[in-house]
Amino acid sequence: AERGACWSKTKVWGPWERERRGRMGLGGREMVPAGSEDQEEAKVRELRERLRALGREVSCCLERCGCHPETQKVGELLPELEELEGDTLKRFLVARKWNVAKAEAMYANFVEYRLRVPEGCIEEKDCSVGLRHRKTFLVPKVDRGGNSVFMTIMRRHIVSECPPGEPFKYTQFSFDKITQHLRRRGIQQAVFVFDFSGFGWENLDASTAAQILKQAQDYNPERLHKAILYNCPLLFWVLWKVITPLMDARMRSKFKFCYSSDDLEEHFHMEHVPVGMGGESEEEDWVPIERVT
Repeated sequence: AERGACWSKTKVWGPWERERRGRMGLGGREMVPAGSEDQEEAKVRELRERLRALGREVSCCLERCGCHPETQKVGELLPELEELEGDTLKRFLVARKWNVAKAEAMYANFVEYRLRVPEGCIEEKDCSVGLRHRKTFLVPKVDRGGNSVFMTIMRRHIVSECPPGEPFKYTQFSFDKITQHLRRRGIQQAVFVFDFSGFGWENLDASTAAQILKQAQDYNPERLHKAILYNCPLLFWVLWKVITPLMDARMRSKFKFCYSSDDLEEHFHMEHVPVGMGGESEEEDWVPIERVT
């Protein structure tokens, strides 16, 4: 909170955003996919240069208003951009259809968020109820495409037991663990499985679902390779109607509905699928989210 307050006092984002919109033109300009590898690399370089300039601008504004640079950690997020991987910048570009100005704005919003909620600032004690529910795991074996697989057992999310604010903390804690895992593996995307078997009213939580979607879409763009929604009951469609308008078309296209072993076998080898979903993988072999590295 202290970081967020300090950041908001600088009041640099509003003027920068107005200037950015001026560069884009009224309403922005929709770009088609970059095309060749050379064109993509050129856009990555352009985005890196824009973010480098933005980093200098923000650092100067923070210094003028007396904010301590160590507190703000601007340099970690608006880098030394030679160290910011091209694949990371590419994720933001893909999410914005290779429009460099829109990707720049998206990354800037990500920076603003991370200044308020730095990676790793939420600890296990801050989301102890969610962790006690034992609902999110890394499934050790990958999918047919070689992607890491994370699974959430939806019936274990008991809304009435979660203190106010903890679902957000649990969501961010989980995303941080997932990001660290992907970074260690040197990959950009993962598969997410949501098992809705036994899902009931006590599990229905539209607010948390919207937070998860915002985290995935706004702050972790293109981390999702695909989402497998398994055995969704009729009640699920209440939730689906709430969150669908919050998704862009690209995000919606990544959701796959599965109701049988045959459906799942399109995505996984069945020996890697959890027993509760018709496969052979036992829960004792899965890695709870707090132990993911």
